[in-house]
Amino acid sequence: MSSPTDSFLSSKRPRIHKNISGDEIETYESPDLWFDDGNIIIRTILNRNAYIIHKVHKSILTSHSNVFHDLFDGPQAAFDTASERYEGLSVIELQDSPSEVNDFLKALYFPEETHRHRPISSPFLEGIWRGFPFKYIGILRLAMKYDVAPLQDQMLDILRHAWPQYLFDWDYLQKRTEDLERAYLRRECFDLSFAHPEPGMTVRLAMDHNVLDILPVVFYDLTRVHEVTPPNPHEGFRRADLSVLTADDLRRLTQGRGALRGKFLDGIKNLLPVLPHDHCERPPVPGKRPPCHAGLKKWWNSQLGAVAGPSVPDPIGWLREQVSLCDDIPHDEVCGGCTRVVKKYLQTVREDLWTSLPDFFGLRIRNSVSGGRVSRVHLFDENLAVVPVYFKFVSSLGSDPVIFVPLIPSRN
Repeated sequence: MSSPTDSFLSSKRPRIHKNISGDEIETYESPDLWFDDGNIIIRTILNRNAYIIHKVHKSILTSHSNVFHDLFDGPQAAFDTASERYEGLSVIELQDSPSEVNDFLKALYFPEETHRHRPISSPFLEGIWRGFPFKYIGILRLAMKYDVAPLQDQMLDILRHAWPQYLFDWDYLQKRTEDLERAYLRRECFDLSFAHPEPGMTVRLAMDHNVLDILPVVFYDLTRVHEVTPPNPHEGFRRADLSVLTADDLRRLTQGRGALRGKFLDGIKNLLPVLPHDHCERPPVPGKRPPCHAGLKKWWNSQLGAVAGPSVPDPIGWLREQVSLCDDIPHDEVCGGCTRVVKKYLQTVREDLWTSLPDFFGLRIRNSVSGGRVSRVHLFDENLAVVPVYFKFVSSLGSDPVIFVPLIPSRN
């Protein structure tokens, strides 16, 4: 993937000067982060003979970052007199990636750029997921490194918008995503990856930065991606970057897919036994099956034709469709009472799958309190290595501290 600096470097002419050793150095001034009233130069190293510089404001950096506050206004204020200078301004050189620094500074100056990746509360635009979550990896890393707590919270909020914990919110995103996929397909664009956030890299980001509450949904989304069977070039397909996953990640994915499918098949096999029941509106005939059984069996067998293959890419999505299709069950064959019971049963199976996602992927969280103030938390899986993380103390009820560790709730 090209970095945000590539197009900039191809169109921007550098300033060239010689360093103390006599080597020619190219200096590129950032067009987006070069303010006339800026009073500090942020420099990143492109290569041994080239820099990228940004002319920004100390006040912006110090108001957001405790690290920059200490550097400019704290005990290290002598920095101004000892620093290298560019056009009379002090230069601070960051050893971070130029593209990450560019994204980080843009997030501080132009926070509206990141708001488009909050699809539950923002317009669902066609290019909404381009660059997601790639650009946030650097922003989140630097926000943690330079102690920019509000930006960290903003990045985590964006991730939780893309991978919501509530089934209600997930359904909303899927409906909007399906509209976006249809728009791509109408233009004969069959790679639908850009209609979705990239789940493989999100797993790595969540693991590396302890954003653990999104992982069950991210792993579930990975099970929906066509990564084994070569896609039909004339049908819609998705891709995911599995190269960033560890052996434990891949094992979670494989075991979770099998557990999800197993519980899904158990659920749909048990549909017909829900009859008879007290809500049937037709009188029973002694010695015969319930009156609606034949009509329901006929309808259900026609629906099961779509899951007769070796795998179900999206059981939760398939069940959502079946819940809506219950309204099309022929009323002359199945009464309204039986239809409502079947619809409620399918919805219950679906919600049960959703709330079981942490268990399927070995991501149920086990916590313990140490010292009454901090909880040591683990992603618990008997078959996988334990992953230790930390959550902040939240509150206390009596003498027992309470740690809030969100999992995967359903919402009616």
